[in-house]
Amino acid sequence: MINPEKIDVQIKELSKEQLIDISKGIHKQGVAVFYNQKLDESEYINTLKKFGECESPDLFMNPKEHPEIFLVTGKRDKDGKKLGMFGDTELGWHSNGNSRHLIDKILISLYCVKEDINTTLSVCNTQMPFYDMSDDEKEYWRSITIRLKFKNNTIYDLEEGDPELEFMSKNKGSIRKLVGQHPHTGLEYFYFPYHFITKAWEGKKQIDAEEMIKKLMPKIFKSQYQYHHIFKEGDLLLMDQFTSLHRRTPVMDNNRLLWRIAADFNNVYK
Repeated sequence: MINPEKIDVQIKELSKEQLIDISKGIHKQGVAVFYNQKLDESEYINTLKKFGECESPDLFMNPKEHPEIFLVTGKRDKDGKKLGMFGDTELGWHSNGNSRHLIDKILISLYCVKEDINTTLSVCNTQMPFYDMSDDEKEYWRSITIRLKFKNNTIYDLEEGDPELEFMSKNKGSIRKLVGQHPHTGLEYFYFPYHFITKAWEGKKQIDAEEMIKKLMPKIFKSQYQYHHIFKEGDLLLMDQFTSLHRRTPVMDNNRLLWRIAADFNNVYK
């Protein structure tokens, strides 16, 4: 079963050796949970930089003074413009950068600034189901190649003119193996953000992608591979974007605010 580490110490005070141990746990379980954290923007960014390089794309949801932070909120300004990403609707299963050709920011951090006790984040480990399969099943799934591209009204619904739709649609997509090998552990995992999968091949033969998805979904999304979290203020979740997927129920309170950072693990293992 998925059993994330649950830690009640200040992450900003941990040594490099402790962060290495935390990172190994994140790779294995897909997620680690820290409680009662006291972080301002600079402390949060500097802590994640201990793990690796942080993404800072200078989009509308990145504060100019702290561009590494992505605001995740349904709140809008007085003119009705979005202040953050992902809005207030349900989010389907996904991980960071699903339609990008290069996926290097495989650590996603979510820090709760303002809670909404009616909203749940679910995390599904995508490594455990692979290793629970027979050798024949593993070989079959290793033979599958997938094409991924963002499609609106799948993971979530965006209206025409939405700034999120503009930058999400810019990605040209990618082709990759359904079963990947983790760069830091060498272990295999399913890369299965199925909302983004548009085509599939078994070897060189194209197959029905929808049928492949239907066949694999019940094997991955079992309860024993999942962890569910209701954010309280001060909670911090760290998730491996290769060994996990995550989803979110609708947001009931648009004042809910998470600070999101996307990073790699390259510094922690130097």
